[in-house]
Amino acid sequence: MNRSTFLASGAAAGAAIAAPRFTLAAGPAATVKVGFIESFSGVFSDLGAYHKAGALLALEDANKSGRVKYEFAYGDDASKPAVATTEGQRLVSQENVDVLFGGTSSANGAALGALALQNGVFYLAIGAQDSALTGARASKLMYRFGPNARMILAPVLRRALALGKKWYFIQADYALGKDAYAQCSDALKRAGGTEVAHDIVPLGTTDFSSQLTKVATSGADVLMLCNSGLDAANTAKQWVQFGLNKKMRLAGVSLEDIYYKALPLDAVVGATFPVLWAPSVSPSAAKLGARMRKGISGPISGRHYLGYMAAMTLFDRIRAAGTTDAEKLAASFENYTFEAAKATRSQYHGCDHQCAQDVYAGASVSTKQFEKTQFMYDIVSEVPANESDGTCDSPWAKAATAAFATQKVVARQGYTAKTV
Repeated sequence: MNRSTFLASGAAAGAAIAAPRFTLAAGPAATVKVGFIESFSGVFSDLGAYHKAGALLALEDANKSGRVKYEFAYGDDASKPAVATTEGQRLVSQENVDVLFGGTSSANGAALGALALQNGVFYLAIGAQDSALTGARASKLMYRFGPNARMILAPVLRRALALGKKWYFIQADYALGKDAYAQCSDALKRAGGTEVAHDIVPLGTTDFSSQLTKVATSGADVLMLCNSGLDAANTAKQWVQFGLNKKMRLAGVSLEDIYYKALPLDAVVGATFPVLWAPSVSPSAAKLGARMRKGISGPISGRHYLGYMAAMTLFDRIRAAGTTDAEKLAASFENYTFEAAKATRSQYHGCDHQCAQDVYAGASVSTKQFEKTQFMYDIVSEVPANESDGTCDSPWAKAATAAFATQKVVARQGYTAKTV
């Protein structure tokens, strides 16, 4: 299955879903122009399409509920950091957007964080997962809504270590793959496990036969995938074709719930991967899920959730700041706690700019169960928000705070911040 298939079937936004009501001062409506830069083409375009569908629902809801209006100006980063920089600069300099928003690739997130600082514009990242983006590579004008690799792996590792302690790693050669391998390998060593082998493959690899041939004779009891997207889906599918589902367990950093069509679900039942969000985790999640189904065609996804909730927090913080001034907007995110349609409240940490939130691991379900629930995972492990990102004394938070101390916010040239 190729990515164009997922783009074609990626759920498009339709009817609006209800949103929190804002209390706003009377007066003429302001229109805030959001530069939505995302992987609308390239290796991450399947995920980018889901972010867009969720964000469009949030845009429609926000524009129905308040005096302040929002609009998107789009930039396609083509899943490449150099293009992200070019498109981000175009949105700032030519489209004159008020803020930047979006992103799937970690490399692109890093590029946009640097660009935001250089241009004096605020940037909210959606789904980039490299832990360093809210650590040593943090940017003073960038916050991240989606959980990072360290966060999403915590509940997965709790379960995976119970499945077996002889692991074979297949890692994609990119930022998330490297981060995930480092996190998993360290956890395995601390638990007294054995790293049987570690294969590194190029991002976008479609044929894993040479790696799986070695896995078959390795004696490993868990295949740990440190790749994502269709790379992970293709690995899992070929793992079944090699008959390895009868010999060992499968786990990893990312096998997105949007890939239910690409997988032989009955052959991978019980595979353990992060779940970004599920409608089953709380009454508020069920309510959001029901509302999202009214506006999205097909099964809803954790990626829809990321696009929707990230956009809603951005709109809310713009209102709270009362301005699109980058520094004031960033300050409005600091330690902001909110209802995020999970079991406990989420919070944007001021010390590292990461949104701390409940994180989950899921076990993949059978075709019969999927037909009933329209969701690919059962939640089998979770870490609550107040434990998910550590504290301001954690090493990554200290690294982020140190990075902020070295950064200077420049005045944005040719731009007057809007009062909203």
